[in-house]
Amino acid sequence: MEAFVLAGGKSSRMGRDKGLVSLNEEPMILHVLRELETLKISTKIIANNSAYRRFKLPVYSDVIPEKGPMGGLLTAMENTGAEMVLLIACDMPFITASAIERLLKKADKKQIIASMSNQKINPLFSVYPVILKEKIKKSIAAGELKMTDFILKNQHVLLPFEYEQSGKIFKNINTEEERIEAEKKWKD
Repeated sequence: MEAFVLAGGKSSRMGRDKGLVSLNEEPMILHVLRELETLKISTKIIANNSAYRRFKLPVYSDVIPEKGPMGGLLTAMENTGAEMVLLIACDMPFITASAIERLLKKADKKQIIASMSNQKINPLFSVYPVILKEKIKKSIAAGELKMTDFILKNQHVLLPFEYEQSGKIFKNINTEEERIEAEKKWKD
């Protein structure tokens, strides 16, 4: 198992690279990396910005640019020796080691383990078996880039995270307003 933190998005709503935006006086991605580090999971970053090298982890640019998270998933598959990859977004700074552990306990080399919160699949906090690499390539070639559709078309298990603070741990920070609100909640 290897973790890949997706930080290669356009960040169009934020107006700047989300993973590097300061949240509680640290880059947002660092909150995610710290939780992964406590679990001793081999971690790599997918980003087209060389500034991510400062975190002293391998950084990979998209193997096929402009394909969104699906392209990021393919990049992870092309750069792992593991049988499964945990894909996690850089803009979920409230994710916890215990949530990651819960997802990893269900990991399976033959099927996707996709997290769910509030009846919605979260493809960017899910585990993907590397045996799906060719299917991912075909989906990208066909222009089928919706991650949720890919999950549902392939063998999968949906793992609900409706307990405790799933609304908080899966909170994406996409705008400056959301960042300010998150910092206020953090201090509370």
